[in-house]
Amino acid sequence: MALLVYYTKIRDNPTEVEYQFGETQDNLNRSLIIDKTSSTARSDRPEDGIFRATAGRIVHRARREKAWPRDGMIAS
Repeated sequence: MALLVYYTKIRDNPTEVEYQFGETQDNLNRSLIIDKTSSTARSDRPEDGIFRATAGRIVHRARREKAWPRDGMIAS
């Protein structure tokens, strides 16, 4: 299965970071919130493979770069 997801940070406070994401840069119609302490993600919509992949890649990138990414793209 191919995966193409774009994401952008919309909120960042001391405890959480929130991203909008979607399949095109013009349609970031979903959101996820990551708890900075536990690195767990949640959403107001049902969690699916795209949600889990996006959250996992964002957390992985944040750990590697020691900062929450402003935006990005996931292609696999």
